[in-house]
Amino acid sequence: MNYLAVKDLKKTRSLRERLAKERELILTKDGQPFALLIGIPPENVEGSLAEIRRAMFSAAVMEARKKAVPSPPGPGVIEDEIIKSRRDRDLT
Repeated sequence: MNYLAVKDLKKTRSLRERLAKERELILTKDGQPFALLIGIPPENVEGSLAEIRRAMFSAAVMEARKKAVPSPPGPGVIEDEIIKSRRDRDLT
């Protein structure tokens, strides 16, 4: 993994060169990672964004599944949530 400090964002020329070479950089502040910079082709901005969102959604689903495995909710809890959701959306 290649890291880049927030203060180095002002160096736009070297940033573009690093992204072209390394394709992705982890952005840090005070030594802690908080963002990911990814080089994308200018002709496919929307496609790249859609793929990134799809990957993030898949990762979130996988994480939710991992958390649910140790203590899956019982049928009554699921039914209660369905009823509550329908009531909140005026679907009852």
